[in-house]
Amino acid sequence: MSVFFSFNGYSIVLGALQVGKSREEVLKSVMLEGYITMDVAKKTVFGVDVEITTYQGEHCDEYLVREVQSGRCSLFYKGILQFSWVENNGIRMGGFTVYEMGKALRSEDWNQLGGKEHRCIENCKNGLELVIEGNGVVYRGGFDDVESMKREGRGMEFDEKSGRVLRCGVWKNDELFQIEKECESEEVMIEYATEEGKENVSLLNRHPVYEGGYVLDEEKREVLRHGYGCEIEGGVAVKEGTWERGVLKESVGLYDGWYVKRKGNEVLKEVHNEVKVEDLRVEIHNWNEWENVNKRVTELVIPSKCCNEAEWSVFDVSGLKWLKSIVIGDDCFEYVDEVKLVGLSQLKRVLIGEKCFTTCKDDWPRSINPKGHFYLKNCEKLKELKMGHHSFSDYFVCEIDNLPSLEVIEMGELNEDSVNFYQASLELKSDSQRMS
Repeated sequence: MSVFFSFNGYSIVLGALQVGKSREEVLKSVMLEGYITMDVAKKTVFGVDVEITTYQGEHCDEYLVREVQSGRCSLFYKGILQFSWVENNGIRMGGFTVYEMGKALRSEDWNQLGGKEHRCIENCKNGLELVIEGNGVVYRGGFDDVESMKREGRGMEFDEKSGRVLRCGVWKNDELFQIEKECESEEVMIEYATEEGKENVSLLNRHPVYEGGYVLDEEKREVLRHGYGCEIEGGVAVKEGTWERGVLKESVGLYDGWYVKRKGNEVLKEVHNEVKVEDLRVEIHNWNEWENVNKRVTELVIPSKCCNEAEWSVFDVSGLKWLKSIVIGDDCFEYVDEVKLVGLSQLKRVLIGEKCFTTCKDDWPRSINPKGHFYLKNCEKLKELKMGHHSFSDYFVCEIDNLPSLEVIEMGELNEDSVNFYQASLELKSDSQRMS
């Protein structure tokens, strides 16, 4: 068994072989201190020469198997692997691996066992992670290789006393390079825009895009917007809203922080220039890719017959503030009940293919989906909305509102039964006179 402690729901293995051991006792177990040999037997197992050492006293239920040629050593407790390492002429090489119930937990370096800070590679469901520990975990995330164990790629920093998340970001060569999210307290975080290849650790290189509540998704290892917060542009709020685990539920647009438009520019913007975003085209094929989509995408493309996972119920792109174009092929998003294209100030066109956002592909809707809601609102530059036949065929609500630049709406095909929003309540609200 291993000793665990918990912070914010994370279970952290300390590497003990028995419940209740202190760190000093853990080190003794790993180094086999106090193990008194009872017998050493030599055998050949599956053609491999091995030495099997048994022990007496409190370790009588443990035994060590050493492969003579390779030097690989494995310690078992009642036949279940506890940890393994490699040694040469009695000298332990590299690192060792700790197991629990026969499952690999983590790999550690022998040289770091006695230090105040030590690093290990942990076996997680989502892949291998580097864990750095002091008095508690201070880092968890990407790394370069198992030899150097340097921080590299996306990761999280934690307060070693409380276990609270401090920041999420990107590391290069063991140094923090970009801050994505910074948790000011247990209730409030600041989220920053990031630009490929540009650091934002320097204060004047940071461009906040959100301040407000958050929640730690323990399974995904991600901090998500949650509760009340505001979206930020140029240092001032442009939207306030309520989020639920990263999904915007309600929102109100703001004008330089005000609920109403005011004459003159009374707000001093950021003292540095806004982030200049290069055009970025991204293809999404499944839920996992969507979860990790670059927030700076300008053209979002979903090829035909993609994104049809049953657990995908909401398609909300409202957080992609630089999005200019959405192009969706045929037969996509079969199980999505809610589509939200709201408050996208740069969006210019939305093209949706045939038989999307519906389980009713080839015939008339036999029933209406009461959860089926389509929202296209507050996109000031949108000029074009097109969708093929049978898309949204069983949706209950279609709300299109406040699109002052809209020029074209096409749903289905002329002179044919297109079945788009067949039984839906359709609301089209706009002051534009250019619609056709």
